[in-house]
Amino acid sequence: MNSTTRKKPFSSKKKKEQLKLKREKIRAQGDKWADSDDESATNNKNIPHNCRRRLNEQPVQESATYNPNRYRLHFQREPRDEIDRRKKIAQLPLEKLSEESLEIPIEQIYRPGSVLDMPVRPAWTYSMTKEQLEKQEQTYFNSYLDKIFANYEANSLSYFEMNLETWRQLWRTIEICDIILMIVDVRFAVLHFSPALYDNVTRVNNKPLIIILNKIDLVPPSLVIAVKDYFSKKFPQLHILTYTSYPKDLSTTREDFDNYQVMARIVRRKNYYAIGPLALFECISSIVGSRIDLSSWKQHIQQCMNDEMIDNQLKHENIDVSPLTNINKTANHITLGFTGYPNVGKSSILNSIVGHKVVSVSRTPGHTKHFQTIHLTPTVRLCDCPGLVFPSFVERPLQILAGIYPIAQVQEPYTPVGYLAQWLPMIKLLKLDKLEQEIPKYSAMDICEAWSIKRGFLTAKACRPDVYRAANHILRLALDGRINLYLRPPGFTADKQRYLSDPRAIELEHQIKLAVDKQKLPDSSVSGGDDSEAFPASDDHQLASRSASTTDYGADDVEDVNRFTHLNRDDDDDDKEQLKLVKNTRRRARRKSSNSNQHNDEDEEEGEVDG
Repeated sequence: MNSTTRKKPFSSKKKKEQLKLKREKIRAQGDKWADSDDESATNNKNIPHNCRRRLNEQPVQESATYNPNRYRLHFQREPRDEIDRRKKIAQLPLEKLSEESLEIPIEQIYRPGSVLDMPVRPAWTYSMTKEQLEKQEQTYFNSYLDKIFANYEANSLSYFEMNLETWRQLWRTIEICDIILMIVDVRFAVLHFSPALYDNVTRVNNKPLIIILNKIDLVPPSLVIAVKDYFSKKFPQLHILTYTSYPKDLSTTREDFDNYQVMARIVRRKNYYAIGPLALFECISSIVGSRIDLSSWKQHIQQCMNDEMIDNQLKHENIDVSPLTNINKTANHITLGFTGYPNVGKSSILNSIVGHKVVSVSRTPGHTKHFQTIHLTPTVRLCDCPGLVFPSFVERPLQILAGIYPIAQVQEPYTPVGYLAQWLPMIKLLKLDKLEQEIPKYSAMDICEAWSIKRGFLTAKACRPDVYRAANHILRLALDGRINLYLRPPGFTADKQRYLSDPRAIELEHQIKLAVDKQKLPDSSVSGGDDSEAFPASDDHQLASRSASTTDYGADDVEDVNRFTHLNRDDDDDDKEQLKLVKNTRRRARRKSSNSNQHNDEDEEEGEVDG
């Protein structure tokens, strides 16, 4: 007789229970800030305020000595019912808003003097051990978060940084730097400027604060002047500068910004004449006076401006990029600290000051993980701080459009698309005229569905329009400034004509055009279109193209318009071609999933060619 026992069947129900118990065991072993990867297993209706969503987290072994997730972005986790609520809102017809609704005062976003102010490093001494210092800071930061959520509802607050390690980088930067520079995107200046940081630097630490309005080539010069006037009145101790690391050819007039044409792709060249380094040098010189010799920095800027430094000389230049080991300040040395929100261009500005790439840049917020120092000259040192999101009352979809939250991690991208459509003519920008004819009262979801069909974004199995991918693609166009939304300071709409004729705006436009004339030729290794297409003036220019090959079908990157002249055809022919593409894609998907024999597959392919 066979002594082996008969195997017992293991049903699917028992398997699900086993996996559920395993997930609960793993969650129980995690720390109190950890969140579950399985959203369906979480009680989404009662998520505690201390539950964090860790973005771009990497797996770590227990025996590992280095934790790659130490400086990851930590935002509050959203309950599932809140995400479902916003999805329902995205299906409602959109209502157009006036230009005045884009005029947002800074008091509407921040609450100076409240518990929402930035956390300040607790008092410490050199006699404290490392463990004592870290425990004191952790206790203070937990108390800081508890006070915030005790006074405000979690859903009423914006995304803000909940990782203590990142705040420590800011504390360290403020301590070691002599002058603090706060970089803001001029399109969302009131979102990116923190009054709490202004008070902490100027009043508590008694240090100069310089605000740099970056990306001024993405907005009309009149708006730049209006933003400068607004901040000058609100914060008198500010030094305000303008900056652009990648000036483009402005082939249009100032008024053409209001035509809402889609900009062509920005070609990332290796060498650009940047607007701002000389003005920054003059501002720093006026602050430090004759206490520090900055002649070597001025010579470095002039060499870059006059194109006297070739690539090989730049690469062999003795510029030290290393961690800061000695924080002792000397009389002949100055340290500049670069702070601000994520994705505002801090690292790009630092690269343009140096003259070549010394720190990496990325569109993804939170790319810079740890503050790093660059010795520009023997008397000037630069310190790049990771981006920080301060507590505020900004609506979360608007934060996504401002590049504060990583687009790849957005769980519900349709509401931000609706925000764009409320202020911008998205039907005209994306050339979705057929949608407006079929559905006069369209919603954000309708725009995403129409764009997915136009671009050929379809789901893998059912070949339905991939609305999530389409919404994600639209948000990336907005992040790059190709679909251009920018906020206005209060009173700008009423005084627009006055700012248009302001001599400072005319001079700023002249400076941008002068920078374009002086910029170097593109490197031979860089492919792309001509910068003269930066502001297309004709409706015949297309946003994107569909490649004829199946390998390039549905590519995410929007190519330059002058490379796809075959797309200039009538709308009717365009619609027919789109429909044909959709049908052919569905046929390919059905053939791939079918289990028919090879002869049947060959017959079906021949039938498709004949059709």
